[in-house]
Amino acid sequence: MVVAWRGGAASSAHTAVLVWLGVVLPAYPGNLRAVQDQQERELVLTEAWRVHGATLHDGLTSVAGLAEAEPGAIWVSDMAAGRGRVLRFDQSQETDVRVVAGYGEGPGEVWGPGRMGVATDGSVAVYDIGRGGVEVYAPSGEPLRRVRFPVRVTWVKGFDVLPAGGFVISGSVPGIDAAIHYFGREGRLLRSWGHQAPADNWRAGLIATGGAVSGIPDGSVLYSQGAPHWIARYEIPSGGAGDDDLREHPVAALEGLLDAPGDAVIVETVEDGVPIRSFDVSYPQSRAVWMVEGGLVLNIVVLKDDGESIWQLFDQSEGPAEGDTRLVAETRVSEPYSPWFRCQNGDILASLTDPETDVPIIVRLELAIQPLQQ
Repeated sequence: MVVAWRGGAASSAHTAVLVWLGVVLPAYPGNLRAVQDQQERELVLTEAWRVHGATLHDGLTSVAGLAEAEPGAIWVSDMAAGRGRVLRFDQSQETDVRVVAGYGEGPGEVWGPGRMGVATDGSVAVYDIGRGGVEVYAPSGEPLRRVRFPVRVTWVKGFDVLPAGGFVISGSVPGIDAAIHYFGREGRLLRSWGHQAPADNWRAGLIATGGAVSGIPDGSVLYSQGAPHWIARYEIPSGGAGDDDLREHPVAALEGLLDAPGDAVIVETVEDGVPIRSFDVSYPQSRAVWMVEGGLVLNIVVLKDDGESIWQLFDQSEGPAEGDTRLVAETRVSEPYSPWFRCQNGDILASLTDPETDVPIIVRLELAIQPLQQ
């Protein structure tokens, strides 16, 4: 067992201990073969800093995106009906919070700010699901430009800025049978690919479609399907809009880990004789996928209802990708961290909800990949 601590005079409300950090063997068929064929590693996860959303400005409503444009400069998408906004603050000075963008139509203003990405020049891109486009800001917070998309991506599960300046988004577009959408720097839809989620109800299929995405410095895209479990890397050709020249490199598929939610995402009840329809999107699913040191792929599955998250490490080198033969390490953490952004130094910005007040909490996680101690 490895226990991770972070002490010292940190500005966070408290520090956390995450236990059992290592390789899981019995959970899924074939894992024993996986670790026998590859060097065993362990994932040491440390909660280095946290801030309660109630202490930021006038309080956070709902974290819909996080990013770090410069070391210690934390960006937050705070989404609320009629009150979407983007905040920026220095991690070392939590009381000094700047409202980068408020709700509205003016320069840099937003309707429904969501996931964030940081471009190679340090600018911050925020996908505005309310408007169906991207707001781009300078690292200091000044608005630079607005990119309008010809289609609106809904039920977004992944977003990133690619090295060439384009945007990759995973989610649903009514009328387009795909899960991943690639837009050029100026907003043109260049291509869409990937399977929609299986469901009998067409609306349920749209809700569950997609998964985590991230850009890689070589211009390719990592994709981790929300559910069922499927991870792949895609090489995107520089020209043309057809799908036939898109190269897919499977990374992993763990059968039995994640089931497609199907029609269960739609919940229909009756209250006082009035039919009410709601949506349950807390089903277990992959929430983040990133390339880490050594060319390994980090995948994070969140089980919100169980109050847990599963952290997986895969070897994405060329060769057969049958089942889980590329699984290098895996750990189950007793916190339902929602991961949003991987910083330049490898730290991960995530959020979770205060179980007593339902107010979001922002955390910074340090992740160390180490050889497994025998």
